[in-house]
Amino acid sequence: MSTYRDILYRDYSASFAGQKTLDAGVQHAQYEATYDHLPTNRNVGIVDLGCGKGEWLSWMASKGYSKLTGVDLSPSDLAIARQNNPDRIWEEQNVITYLESQSGSFDLLHAKDIIEHFTKDEFIQFLLAAKKALKPGGELWLLTFNAQSPLSSAIRYGDFTHEIGLTPASMAQCLRACGFSHISVQGRHYCSTSASGQTRRILGEIVFGLARLLLKIRHGDAPKERGIDLHCTQPDLFTMACKV
Repeated sequence: MSTYRDILYRDYSASFAGQKTLDAGVQHAQYEATYDHLPTNRNVGIVDLGCGKGEWLSWMASKGYSKLTGVDLSPSDLAIARQNNPDRIWEEQNVITYLESQSGSFDLLHAKDIIEHFTKDEFIQFLLAAKKALKPGGELWLLTFNAQSPLSSAIRYGDFTHEIGLTPASMAQCLRACGFSHISVQGRHYCSTSASGQTRRILGEIVFGLARLLLKIRHGDAPKERGIDLHCTQPDLFTMACKV
C-alpha cells in the first residue's frame, strides 16, 4: 500500500501547480537577502539536502563554489536539476539515508524547507546523521517556517506533507541535544524591492513587532541567549550550527 509520501513526493513540485515554478531571478534575490555570511573558501564541500530543481546550488555556483552535491527524493525535480546542470552530482535518495552513509565528508550541509517534512523522530535522526556527515568545524544551515509567527498555521497546513513546526527555542533545544554548538537562530522575512514587496515589508514590521510584544507579555523577557532570538516572529527561521 502506498503511503502519502510515495504519492506526493513522486512529482512534488507539480502537485502545487504554479506555486513552485523555477524562477531564478526571484529565487536568487531571496537567497541574497537570506544568506548573508557565505564561506570564504570556495573549495569547501557543500551538500543541498532536499535540493529540488537545484535552484540554491545554481546560486552557489554563481558565487564561485564548485564542490556541490544535491540530494532529493523527487525524480521529476531531479530530472530538471540534471538537465540544467548535468555535470553536478545529483543523488536520488532519502536525505537521512544519504547522510548516514557519509562520515566526516562535508564542510557545509544546507536544508531549505525540508525539516518541516520530518516527524519528530526523523528530525532527531536527521540531526544526528548530519553531525556524523560533517567534518569537524563543519556547519549545518537550516531554513524553515517559524511556528511562533502570526498565521504560521497557514504554512504548517498549507502543504499536506508537513509534519512538524519549530520555534527558536525548540530548534536550539534539538540542536543542543544532538551535540551541535555555536547555534544561531534568527528570523527572516524576505520582501522584494517592488512596490508591493515594500508594502509587505512595512506591514510586516508592524504585525511582527506587535506579535513580538505579545510573546514577551505571555512569556516574560526570557534570558538572552547569544545568537538565538527567542522572541522572533518573522515568518522564517534561519539556523546555523557547528560541529565541534
